[in-house]
Amino acid sequence: MKRVLCLEDLACVGRCSLAAALPVISASGVQACCVPTGLFSTHTAGFGAPARAATDDFARAALEHYRSLGLSFDAVLSGYLAGEGQAELVREAFAQNPDALHVVDPAMADGGKMYASLPPQLLPAMASLCEEADVLLPNVTESELLLGLTPTGQAGSEERARERAAALLERFPRAGLIVITGWGSRNVCAQRGRDAVCLPFERVETSYHGTGDVFAAALTAALARGDEPLSAVRRTARFLTAAAAAAEKAGAEPRHGVWYETCLTMLTEREET
Repeated sequence: MKRVLCLEDLACVGRCSLAAALPVISASGVQACCVPTGLFSTHTAGFGAPARAATDDFARAALEHYRSLGLSFDAVLSGYLAGEGQAELVREAFAQNPDALHVVDPAMADGGKMYASLPPQLLPAMASLCEEADVLLPNVTESELLLGLTPTGQAGSEERARERAAALLERFPRAGLIVITGWGSRNVCAQRGRDAVCLPFERVETSYHGTGDVFAAALTAALARGDEPLSAVRRTARFLTAAAAAAEKAGAEPRHGVWYETCLTMLTEREET
């Protein structure tokens, strides 16, 4: 069984970050392991000021323990980081697993601006970390920030989408796969040596927190177990749409995230295309 190490925060309420990644990866038939980059009572949007605890010392000790054991992982997924210093934790995990798939979800911005809970120093640290990624998963705003553009959060045409993806491949030469998520009703996929493509998906009317985290976890698990990239992106998008539709049908509060629990069986089978 393949094994994925996730480095991101644990928000105890809100269906995001590790709380979402662990069941989603496990349902995909991949062992889910983790190093929490922070503890939060809830995620940081819509629940007021959460209780929080730093975990940097624990994270360093955990990585050292894994190193002493000779424990290796098939993929390392980096998600939400609470500060620029935590990029070094991810870099250490990458260094300990040089043959693993290095996946970076630069979870730091949306809607044309950085998350209010994050320091501005995180941007250059995240950009530096992205230089070590094999797979990069920014949303529209994050793609703008990583390219040094003034963020707008506006998707634009398919031609612009393909140009943006190509620019990211040039900016981050290690990356073999870049997916700009949520470009309107498309995910923009760029593989090195191939033309970028826009893969449409069905959107629901309601916007939910944590969808990027769920997408990153499901896609990382699929890639870790050897699924073909574009097929994996399509299936991940269908899973996320189904989870969002289930939450919307039930009238669930958006701040509580998508109902992925009702759709986990969609992740259990490979799809060959």
